[in-house]
Amino acid sequence: MPYKIERMRIEDIAEVVAVDRRCFTTPWPASAYRREVMHPEKNLYVVLRRVGEGPLTQPDPKGGGFLTNILPFFKDDAPPSSNPVVGYAGLWIVADEAHVTTLGVLPELRGLGLGELLLIALIEHAMGQGAHWMTLEARVSNTVAQALYRKYTFKDAGYRRRYYSDDGEDALVMWSDRIDSPEFADRFEQLKQRLYASLEGSLATETA
Repeated sequence: MPYKIERMRIEDIAEVVAVDRRCFTTPWPASAYRREVMHPEKNLYVVLRRVGEGPLTQPDPKGGGFLTNILPFFKDDAPPSSNPVVGYAGLWIVADEAHVTTLGVLPELRGLGLGELLLIALIEHAMGQGAHWMTLEARVSNTVAQALYRKYTFKDAGYRRRYYSDDGEDALVMWSDRIDSPEFADRFEQLKQRLYASLEGSLATETA
């Protein structure tokens, strides 16, 4: 099942809201996504699409594997897609900080590395925008998400008490190491290539 990531468009919002409602008990209203998408100079919002089933796309002539073909990051001039949205993510850039605002993947597709794929897209954008650090909030009970973020150097930095309106659960505030450092860049590249290889192997098995 190949996937691709694109910038979120106004036309995607209805699908994104539907996925959001399946991911979280306090989903964003459509108006919130519309407001974010209308100001791309201040943020990045992306959708993850399932391209289809069956054989993978043609190999990359440069030898980069299928992901370079099925993940054309942030092509603003791409025509509207009919492929279903299965995940989404968002990021604010404020001065030298990047704040991950949301990230979700359909429940039935979790555990495949797709959330990590979305996080990689956000990190790459933040690095490209000259951000020094990244931050986010995670439910204190969501240890799976926390483990993913820690993998990319995010560390516990405090709590926002009763942050979530549905049940009053606290949010764990997490901050990354400096993403503009050589150490982070090396770690990030290794993790990214490891994920790409894992996805390529799993997809090749599916389509064999």
